[in-house]
Amino acid sequence: MEATLGMGNWEAFGLTIAFLLGGIIKGAMGFGLPLVTISILPYFLPIELALAINAATMVFTNIAQFLQTGFAYRTFNRFWPMIVGLSAGALCGAFLVRSADEVVLGLILGVLVMAFVVMTVYVPRFEIPRRWERPAGWGVGTIAGVVGGLITANGPLFVMYLVGLNLSRELFLTTLAMLFVATGVLVAGSYWTLGILDLTRFVIAMGCLVPALIGMKIGDILSSRLSAAAFRNVVLGGLFLLGANMVRRALFAEA
Repeated sequence: MEATLGMGNWEAFGLTIAFLLGGIIKGAMGFGLPLVTISILPYFLPIELALAINAATMVFTNIAQFLQTGFAYRTFNRFWPMIVGLSAGALCGAFLVRSADEVVLGLILGVLVMAFVVMTVYVPRFEIPRRWERPAGWGVGTIAGVVGGLITANGPLFVMYLVGLNLSRELFLTTLAMLFVATGVLVAGSYWTLGILDLTRFVIAMGCLVPALIGMKIGDILSSRLSAAAFRNVVLGGLFLLGANMVRRALFAEA
C-alpha cells in the first residue's frame, strides 16, 4: 500500500493525526477542518499534495452536514449567488497554485491562519443589510473561490459573511456545509484538470476520511461536555502558533 501510494509510515501517521485533529475542530465548531489540516500537512508533505488531499476530502466531510438538517433547498435558493462567485474564483486560484513559489504559498497560509485568529478574537459583530445580501454574496463567493483554489481554506470568509446575516444556528451550519461542498467540488475539479489531483492522491484523500469522521464525532461529544469558551481559546491559540511558525519557516527558508 505504501509503495503504491508513494508514502511512508511517517507521512501516513501525520495524515491520520492531522485529519483527526481537523475533524475534532470541525465537529466542535462546525468548520475549520481544512484550516487545521493545511496548517499541519505542509510540514511533512509537498504543498501541492497537501492541497489536493484537502480539496478531495472537503466534499465528503460536508455532504452529511448539508443534508441532515433538511434545509438543503432553502439554503441553495437563498445563497446561489455565492456558488456562482465560487465557480468564477476557484479556477483562478487553482492556476495560481501552479505558478506560485512554495515559500510564498507557505507565507500566505501562515498569514491567513493568523489573520483568522485575530479577526475571530478582535473583530466586533457586524450586520449585513438584507438588500446587500446578494451583492455581497457574489463578492464574497468570488474572493472565497480564489482563496479556496489557492489554499483550500476559505472558511473564515464564509463565517464572517454568514455571521453578518445573523442566521439561525441550523441554517448557519447548513449553509457553511453547502459552501464547503461547492468549494470542494470546484477546487477538486480544477485541481484534476490541472494535474494537481490525480487518482493516487484521491485514494489517499479517501483514506483520510476515516480519521476525519472519527474526529468529527469526538468534537461533537467534546462540544457538549466542555466549556465552549475554553475549547475555543485552545483551538485559536494552537492555530495562531501553527500559523506563526509557518510564517517563520517561509521568511527564513532561504537562510
